[in-house]
Amino acid sequence: MQVRKIFGAAFAVLALASAVPSASAATAPDPTKSYLVDCGGNLKIKPKQIVFACGDGNTFIKGITWSTWDMNGAVGKGTLVTNVCLPTCGANNILTYKKVKITLGGLASEGALNVFSQVEGAFKSDGGPAMSSRATWVIDNPVKS
Repeated sequence: MQVRKIFGAAFAVLALASAVPSASAATAPDPTKSYLVDCGGNLKIKPKQIVFACGDGNTFIKGITWSTWDMNGAVGKGTLVTNVCLPTCGANNILTYKKVKITLGGLASEGALNVFSQVEGAFKSDGGPAMSSRATWVIDNPVKS
């Protein structure tokens, strides 16, 4: 699954990871709920963390608290952490952006399931990556069968 970050001099990244609770094979997913799909293809509701770089973990939002989560969208806040890979990723040049407003939308159908296909981040004025105030990540992880 790949996620594309759409803004300024953005970074190409991979998509979502750990969260609680999840739908397991023992429990059928509820078609009346909306989910995020993590890097492993697992369905998640109200994750505490969203990883956008599954291959190396270099970009993620952590410490997410959700104020709303329903069939049509979700809103929360968290901290964006990213390794800007300058001069190399091994240099661990880490940038942190606190109090990022997160909005989930772009509802898409995956069979009988509703999954969010977009994460938008809103930063304090000129406080985001590339001095932007907004960033959008498109989610297209396949659901594990």
